[in-house]
Amino acid sequence: MGSNGDKDKELMEQAWNQASGNLVWPMLTRSNYQEWSGHVQCNLEAMYPWDAVESDKVEHRRDRLALDAMIRGLPPEMHSMLLYKKSAKEAWEAIKPMRLGADRVKVVNAQKLLAEFE
Repeated sequence: MGSNGDKDKELMEQAWNQASGNLVWPMLTRSNYQEWSGHVQCNLEAMYPWDAVESDKVEHRRDRLALDAMIRGLPPEMHSMLLYKKSAKEAWEAIKPMRLGADRVKVVNAQKLLAEFE
């Protein structure tokens, strides 16, 4: 008999295999970061590896699954730069300023926090 951890890992891999092929992965453009990030986050939450974007302390395979999923919706010119990030979290955090610019990121974060507060 396997442990609960083995069962959890098996369930995660089954969910990943079933869902990853069926989910729509939108392509990131210069103007759709908000929509893209929300859609990708929803997909990752549905397939379990979203925690890899929130924390550096996840299993390496789970981290790579999350990074792979993100890259599916990125233009090819962004792939090589993100593949060398240490974690999916680091890659996720690098995408926002690349598409929005530092000042715009601050505005978007403030709007998101205000919406959550309301």
